[in-house]
Parts: sequence; structure tokens; C-alpha cells
Amino acid sequence: MKNSKIVFFDGVCNFCNVTVDFVWKHNKRRNLYYTSLQSDIAKEKLLKRGVNDIKLRTIYYYDGYRVYQKSQAIFKILTNLDGIFYPLLGKIALIIPRIISDYLYDIISKNRYSIMGKRDSCRIPSIEEKEYFL
Repeated sequence: MKNSKIVFFDGVCNFCNVTVDFVWKHNKRRNLYYTSLQSDIAKEKLLKRGVNDIKLRTIYYYDGYRVYQKSQAIFKILTNLDGIFYPLLGKIALIIPRIISDYLYDIISKNRYSIMGKRDSCRIPSIEEKEYFL
């Protein structure tokens, strides 16, 4: 678990949860772990890795060595998905200047609750997901 790859997401955001469902479905290798940003585990792990100001509208991804955020996190997560298409898309997308990709990311993240709503509490993982949700 020391150098595990971890996806940190807003646990009450429906848009974020649908994204996590998509990643879960397309990551048959099960080399990713997940935790909501509202959890103590997320706060502890991100703080330990230098993220002092955790923002709920930001997705974070820890690859075992470095923390990525916003669009860079999404592109890095794509490189862990099954097949050729998503990993290739993730690698190509990393070429996009960050100022542009983060600008687009910020528009979506600012409106994420308007787009798909918000839950009253963080998601509860299924039995199959349980060992991968911290």
C-alpha cells in the first residue's frame, strides 16, 4: 500500500461518483485505490504529500510518487485504464498545455453539482469495491 495509486474525489458529487464508476469499470487490473476527499485518510495522505489546501472541486491522483491534480490527474488516471484507447488518450492529452486543460476542467468542476447534483453523504462502496476504497 506504500506506493499505491490513489484517486481522491469529492464523495458527495454525483458527477465525481459517475467518473469513479467509469474508472472502476475500465480498470480490470485493479491497480487503483479510491478515497473521498472528505475522509480523514484523504486528508492524511494528501497532507503527507504536500497538499495543504485540499479543494473539493479538485480531483487528485497519487501515482505512488507524485500527486497530480485537476486535468493532469484525469489524464494520468486514463493511462491506467484497460485497452489501448484510454491510455493513449491520456498520454496524448498530457501534451495539451495545462493552462488550457485546467481552464476546461475548472469550468466543469465549478458546475459539477448543477450538472448532476449532490448526494447527502459520501458513497458506500459495494462488496466488490470495498477493498479498493480507503
